[in-house]
Amino acid sequence: MALALAADVSTRHISYLETAKSRPSRDMVFRLADALTVPANARNEWLAAAGFAPMYESRTISSAELAPFIDAVDRLLKRHDPYPGWLFDPGWQIVRANDVGKQLLRRLGISVGDNLIAAIARDPTMGGAIVNWRETALHLAQWLKGEAHRRNDADTLKIAENLAASGLEKFQVTPAPAAINTELSLDGHRIELVSIQGAFHTANDLTLANLRMELLFPVDAESERNLTEAFPQ
Repeated sequence: MALALAADVSTRHISYLETAKSRPSRDMVFRLADALTVPANARNEWLAAAGFAPMYESRTISSAELAPFIDAVDRLLKRHDPYPGWLFDPGWQIVRANDVGKQLLRRLGISVGDNLIAAIARDPTMGGAIVNWRETALHLAQWLKGEAHRRNDADTLKIAENLAASGLEKFQVTPAPAAINTELSLDGHRIELVSIQGAFHTANDLTLANLRMELLFPVDAESERNLTEAFPQ
């Protein structure tokens, strides 16, 4: 009944759709998807199941259609120096990074083109550089589960489950802090960073909708000083 009210259709029609007595029209697929806030990639699956062509494309990052959006990301990353920043594609591969972001990635043993989520899943400490790796890995596992369900992404869900299965779910801090920052130890210097993520929330293209830009900021004067010393411009 709640779904029928939200989609502005009769409960009888919802029942007929559930029992396959009726086949949904293309408009009905979208009305139900809107009522249930179904993400774009799952809407393609719904359309296909109902016998209609998919609506949402998944263009490559190098395509001309996505060029204005990637250019906007490049500008933001460049202006974010001297603080680290990078861009993930839908598969969590790092596809863009500013100068300091590239330097930090190298110190963590990875580079542009690598999969950061997979690297953290293999070694949550990133070679011992992440001091509070238990907190950050637990938070990452929880966040990835949410992203996996939102995107209907089995690969991301598997990575999240592997992180959680390592025993990290048993680690809890009480009371919970305002946010989980990343505490690094580089050459004996403490650098604590807060993360802000950005996304194209109005995107229809599946690749664009699942891009994630991460900008890191030092949380205090000591972290800013040590970051500048570690990665001079």
